Amino acid sequence: MFQDSPGSPRSVTDPVAQYDHDEGLAIVGGFVYRGSLIPELQGKYVFGDFSQDFVAPLGRLFYADLSTGDVNEFLYGAQDLPLGLFVKGFGEDDFGELYLLAGTNLGPFGTDGTVYRIVPAPGALAALGLGGIVAMRRRR
Repeated sequence: MFQDSPGSPRSVTDPVAQYDHDEGLAIVGGFVYRGSLIPELQGKYVFGDFSQDFVAPLGRLFYADLSTGDVNEFLYGAQDLPLGLFVKGFGEDDFGELYLLAGTNLGPFGTDGTVYRIVPAPGALAALGLGGIVAMRRRR
């Protein structure tokens, strides 16, 4: 799977996953999932994109299968809603569970930022074979 491009330096490896820049503005790095709440997500790289533009909070969440290069988008809640937030960062706890840092402010200011724990929506992941539905619970 990991293959060097012809003519590239031997120490450089091609990307293991990619998506078109039309999908968003800036990738926000995440973590390989090592938790236990969402077994179907084990070993997948969870990351986000800041937003689709600089005006509205249109951030997106993704997971990538690093063995195949497939990239899939998570949608929010049982109704497949878009995130509706600017994605600012990710965190991981001692148990490998993931957290999303996001808000409705464009920049690193204001008081609306929130930390969400990424958890499975009831029955959704099993029914869709990890079809992209994740519920997020606000952490206080």
